[in-house]
This record gives sequence, C-alpha cells and structure tokens, in this order.
Amino acid sequence: MNKILRFLKALVKLAPRETWGNFVQTSEIAGFSNAFSISWSQGGEDLALLHAIAGKRDGLFIDVGAHHPYRFSVTHHLSRIGWRGVNIDANSELIETFNKERKRDINICAAVGTEKSYTFTIFKEPALSSVIAEWKDKFQADGWEVDRTVTVPGISLREIYNQNFPRNCIDLLSIDAEGSDFNVLKSMDFESLEKDRFPRFLLLEATPPVSSALKTDSVEYAIGLGYEPLYVLPMSTLLKRS
Repeated sequence: MNKILRFLKALVKLAPRETWGNFVQTSEIAGFSNAFSISWSQGGEDLALLHAIAGKRDGLFIDVGAHHPYRFSVTHHLSRIGWRGVNIDANSELIETFNKERKRDINICAAVGTEKSYTFTIFKEPALSSVIAEWKDKFQADGWEVDRTVTVPGISLREIYNQNFPRNCIDLLSIDAEGSDFNVLKSMDFESLEKDRFPRFLLLEATPPVSSALKTDSVEYAIGLGYEPLYVLPMSTLLKRS
C-alpha cells in the first residue's frame, strides 16, 4: 500500500505542465529501470557531501553564494535529510525564493567579505553574478548579458558565524562567490577563531587538475589552517578538518 501511495503522489507532481520536460529528460536518461542518483549541484558536490557526511542528518551549514534553494544547489540534498543553516546571496530576488522554499533556514541578502558595501553585477544568468569587475568583464566578453548592477551591504563571514552559531561548530562552510572566494574565507578571521569552532568541512571553488586546484588561494589557505583535501571535484574542492 505504501508503494501505491508513493506512486500516486509522484503522478500528482506531474500535473503542472512545467514538470513535463524534466520528466521526459529523466525518462530518456535513466529509463526508470534501475535506481539512480540525483544531483542538484553543477559538479556533483552534493553527492560528494552525502558520501563525506556518512548519513549525518542533523548538520549545520553556511552557504555563501547559495544562488537558489535547489537549482545548482550544494545544500538541497542536505536540507531534505534534515540539515539547516544560513544561505547568503547578494541577489535579493534569490533570497526571496529562499525565504519561500527554506523556511527552516536563515537567509541573508548581502555580499560576504571585508568591505562595508559592494557593487554587485547581476547577470541574466544569475549564477554568474559577481562583485569582481574582472569577472564581470570576462563574462560579458563571453557573451553573457548583464541584467542590472546594485549596491549591496557587506558583512564578514565571522559576523555571520557569531550571530547565528555563537556556541556551535558548523559541519559545512560552502563558498561559491565568483572570484571573491578567498576574500570571503579570510573574513572568517580563522587566526582568532577557536580551533574547536573550525567548520568540519570546507567546500571551496577550485577546478582540476589536482595540482592546480590545490594551489588555489583559498584552498592553499585552508590547507595552511590544517584542513586536508578530501575530494577534488569538477568545480570545487572539499576539505576536511584534521
């Protein structure tokens, strides 16, 4: 009976026309003949995290550059199994979506770093939005179209940590800030942070090959703090506190 109810609930979710394309694509790729893994992130980060946390269902996270509750999300899987945390993005429209979809989380519209405010360029593909002028120029040169430019407040990672987890050690700090990752990470001020409050895992933007990924500024800094590289993924590197 339980299988029948689950099947009927699944059919109901196909009622909206906008779900049909995803259903057809999934059917063509997977065929429903075998079990398969679903990833919401761009480079399989969420599946790597599920493997790394080994079934932990009550974790805490901070996701900087969170983008969307499930599109390109590294924390959607974690949220579904019971994790909660803080999502930060400088795009107010995306934070409104988080407020609707992630009511258990704290959702903050700001740019994370060491400055009091930032000029933030929002592209029509919002995943490319950045506070770094060189990145804006690069994306425009590649043909991506700017939607608007806004000024957003800046906040340090340490402020966010102390305000929301004053006595806790979080399990995951994820940073995907389109060029400002190192500045975001440095704003935690690890040098004055108690060692037992260091996040258990860091997920930092850094691309293969392994030799290049491990020389990324933010990854090198994390290694210097005592973190051990666990996985080098297509778009990021996962490190574990040693």
